[in-house]
Amino acid sequence: MKANGWLVWLGLYLGLGLGLGLWAAPMAWAGQYVLQAGQTNTVPVAARVLNGQQVCNLRISVPGQDPFEREVRAPFFDTRITLTPVNVDSVTVRWQGQFKRVDGQIVNACPTQGEAHFQVEADNALTRAVWAGMLTELNRASPSKAECVRAAFAHEQIRPDWFDFTDPQVSAEDARIERAFAKCDQFVAKPKAWGSQNPLGHACTVGGMATRCEGFYTARIQGKVQNISQTDAMLRQLEDLPWGSGVREIAKVRAARIQQEKDRVAQQAAQEAAQLQAVEDARIRAEQEVADAKAAEQAALQEKIAALRTQIAETKAREALERNWLQQQMDKITGKGPANEAPAEAAASAPAATAPAAAAAAPAADPPSALPPASAVPAPAQ
Repeated sequence: MKANGWLVWLGLYLGLGLGLGLWAAPMAWAGQYVLQAGQTNTVPVAARVLNGQQVCNLRISVPGQDPFEREVRAPFFDTRITLTPVNVDSVTVRWQGQFKRVDGQIVNACPTQGEAHFQVEADNALTRAVWAGMLTELNRASPSKAECVRAAFAHEQIRPDWFDFTDPQVSAEDARIERAFAKCDQFVAKPKAWGSQNPLGHACTVGGMATRCEGFYTARIQGKVQNISQTDAMLRQLEDLPWGSGVREIAKVRAARIQQEKDRVAQQAAQEAAQLQAVEDARIRAEQEVADAKAAEQAALQEKIAALRTQIAETKAREALERNWLQQQMDKITGKGPANEAPAEAAASAPAATAPAAAAAAPAADPPSALPPASAVPAPAQ
């Protein structure tokens, strides 16, 4: 590989956008790995088998090593070998078909022969720069396809940062690269449950509530539908295995929405409890006010009863005093009673002439001083 050729191609790719067209619609792939001097490198070699065989045998020759054999299988009929170039510009690997016998069974020779030339470089700065530029253009055109290509290359053990896409010779990786791009085109074109929206997050409605959803991939594994990663879906597309897609509410958004709903319900319950407590407090206050009013009324009634009883007792006492006074006056008038017995006897023994004078000299008896005037008697309580 020549540095000037790389720089010219890289300039065309980055300046004119040829790489994007190459990635978007490849017609035929060609290219080859470059090797790092002094390091052990793993590269593929592949036989061109067109006679419908599924398994055949190759004899491979590598400079500085003894020839060795490898069985290769459809569809690519390739195998990976290790090379450690030292102080050379290139390494040529050759192969040809050779049958072999294993446990009495014959493995047919691959009906082909071929060779591959690997350039040896000090580093992969140029191949890495070209691959980064191509991937940037692809990601700009279709991020999903770029991610699919990366996943497919990793799955197929393709190392694009060491691959010279401008090398015209046929490579064992050409068919794998072409297949990866074709399958990734299919993956991107297949309808998804989220349509043209962003699968990482988009507006949606769940249970009549506006929220945010994300897309996910599914596959039937061992008879059960399971969620799988986007990379797994891409690899299933690569292997022609079925996969599906769906939409679900984002977990964090769902958790936040559920918590918000819980907070709303709790707040509503607190408000209802506060309202019920207010009603209960009002009822208790009303009952207490009624009880207090009844108690006050009962106390006032008792006070009136006590006052009436006192008045009745005072009236009875005054009436008794009045009756006693009247009785005393009647006794004085009639001469009855213990107070008049001694004067009567003295009058009977005294001379008759003195009796009128004594009677005229006796003053009239006054009412008892203890008897209150009639107008001072309190009126009965109303």
